Amino acid sequence: MNNQQNEVGYVVSSRNFLVQLDGLPSIKINDMVQSETNLRGWVNSVSETQVEVLMVDEGTIKPRQQFKRLRSRLGVMAGDYLMGRAINPLGVPIDGKGLLSKTQVSPIMELDAEAPGIESREFIKTQFLTGITLIDTLIPLGRGQRELVLGDAHSGKTGFLTDIIINQKNTGTICILALVGKPAVTVRDLIDTLRLNKALDYTVIIATSSSEPAPLIFLTPKTAFTVAEYFQKKGKNVLLVLDDLGSHAKIYREIALLGNKSPGRESYPGDIFYQHAHLLERAGNFTPKYGGGSITALPVIELNLTDFTTLIPTNLMSMTDGHLLFKAGLRSQGQIPAVDISLSVSRVGRQTQDHVSNLLSTRVRQVLSAAADLETISRFSSELPLATQLILRRRELIMEILKQEPLTAVPKQIQLILLALPFTTFLQDKNRGFIEKYKQTIIEAFSKNPALLPITKTVAALKTDEELIKLLEGAGPILAKLCQ
Repeated sequence: MNNQQNEVGYVVSSRNFLVQLDGLPSIKINDMVQSETNLRGWVNSVSETQVEVLMVDEGTIKPRQQFKRLRSRLGVMAGDYLMGRAINPLGVPIDGKGLLSKTQVSPIMELDAEAPGIESREFIKTQFLTGITLIDTLIPLGRGQRELVLGDAHSGKTGFLTDIIINQKNTGTICILALVGKPAVTVRDLIDTLRLNKALDYTVIIATSSSEPAPLIFLTPKTAFTVAEYFQKKGKNVLLVLDDLGSHAKIYREIALLGNKSPGRESYPGDIFYQHAHLLERAGNFTPKYGGGSITALPVIELNLTDFTTLIPTNLMSMTDGHLLFKAGLRSQGQIPAVDISLSVSRVGRQTQDHVSNLLSTRVRQVLSAAADLETISRFSSELPLATQLILRRRELIMEILKQEPLTAVPKQIQLILLALPFTTFLQDKNRGFIEKYKQTIIEAFSKNPALLPITKTVAALKTDEELIKLLEGAGPILAKLCQ
């Protein structure tokens, strides 16, 4: 080991952050090296003649400069002391709160860990509750699922993800937010929002700003997963948000093209699929032998909605368990969250839902798709049959119920009650404006009113959506009095 420690390499060429070294005969990929001027980098690839190093510190590197191998490999220290802190991918605090208060020395966890194998995983059977009605009922997520969040710019993706993190308060879930090459002001604003809503207590932020060296930005999701794995191995449920993997892919393309890797489709290198799949494979629901706990991953990508077929979004769609599609058009019409229900899927979420939610969400989806079919006819006909009018009115009520202002979590039972109400006689002759005006009143009534609380409490014990609708019929007169 001593001989290895004494090995040195000399700079053959350097281009921007990419340095080619000669020497270091026993070096391995992901070993750390340091120049005579104390600039650090890590070994990205090793060929027969040269060693390719990506620099994480900025500075001038001259030919023939000497590099020595460090004892450490590419990794980060993880511990409970990271809670409420913002760090860069190498574990250096960036939130201005001073050094991390480490009580015990934690081992360095390697960033490029292998994803655990199939024997370490369990069936995903518990629902991950977001507090957002549209998601929890119609496109449910399971603990350990990977769900892609995609959509065009200004469609409300970041606000939606911030809400989910804030809604995890008191659930015991640890949230990890990875911000990949974002403007520094965006990073600061997000930290402030989480602090104001007391969500920093259970959140770790790993962030790089767009002005930092490309290799550092590239490491952001890897560090996020490594920190997530630390908490998961302690039996915790972790939510991991990667915002966003489009920037990550662009940074990787820049690194690869500088290193003369042959460009493939859309000039991304051939292993871009591997880079992202290797990351997302680390999410999952794990057996007690492997620490228990789960990592639910929400990778984000911004895309141009006129063209879905670009390489990175289709790659990510194929390696996740479903996607939520956001549209700026829906947002401008007042639909928040602006998720296109017909084009969003959750491949494993439905198996985690209770029976009533499952039946009710099927019923709601049937109304929405029937209304979409009837909409074209309704434009041409002045007098519609009553059955058609009912379907279209129900669709209006449901879409109004699914709107949810930021920072307003709705408990699971209340979500089911709200979505079952359009099928009762109480709302039969009501319109969208009625819901808009009285939705908050109805939510508060089922949360606090002594006459209605017993209904809320029995929702969990019901077997079918029919039972729920019947139960709510009895609440009609009380609601009618409250909504006057």
